[in-house]
Amino acid sequence: MNESTKFLIVEDDLLIAETIREILNYAGYKNTYQAQSVDEAISLIETKRPDMVLSDIELGHEKNGIDLGILLQLKYKLPFIYITSHTSADILNRAKHTQPNAYIIKPFKNEDLLVAIELALFNTSLGKGEQNTSGELILKEGRALVRIDTARILWLENENNYTTINLSDTKRRVIRSTLAELFEQLPHRQFIRIHKSFIINKKHVGEIHPGSLIIGEREFPIGKTYQQEVKEFFSL
Repeated sequence: MNESTKFLIVEDDLLIAETIREILNYAGYKNTYQAQSVDEAISLIETKRPDMVLSDIELGHEKNGIDLGILLQLKYKLPFIYITSHTSADILNRAKHTQPNAYIIKPFKNEDLLVAIELALFNTSLGKGEQNTSGELILKEGRALVRIDTARILWLENENNYTTINLSDTKRRVIRSTLAELFEQLPHRQFIRIHKSFIINKKHVGEIHPGSLIIGEREFPIGKTYQQEVKEFFSL
């Protein structure tokens, strides 16, 4: 968590806006601004330069949160989270096309908001080209935020939209996420994708063969399209 992170809360219900501000304040995020309309939000974005926007969808004005979301996505390139009571298919469909970092339904639990915020900030930093040097993989699991020491990861194995993270203490975590999404969060000096279904931790590789490598007692195939990259990665 970076306590200097600046948040803009866009909410026309002052009680809810204050509740969100208090949640942020309690979590250590002290720099918050509040707006009640899209126009007011735009003015604050251009003058205060917030790092993240938390916006309601129905703002009681001609322009709503989705209008703001479009600007945040296309013009300002800022991460944002919708906090709304709307659950209709039409609203959800319109909202998802603005690519919010999360969509939280009112009433919400404090931890749901804080988990969504930390994940959004973390993923945004990676999207800006910052490599993960924290030594941690941060994941959302239910209502919890899970931190995994990357040194403990042996390999990641994907099946459909689920990935199993295999750990050195024989434990496993199954995450609803693709390998590509998780690879962006891993330190690339330590991890490499060797196959459409596998990412491995270099530090745990025991043997390397022309078309496969071994971790522990398990042998992993090296996909043809990954062979040159694997060769360079291990300086073979």
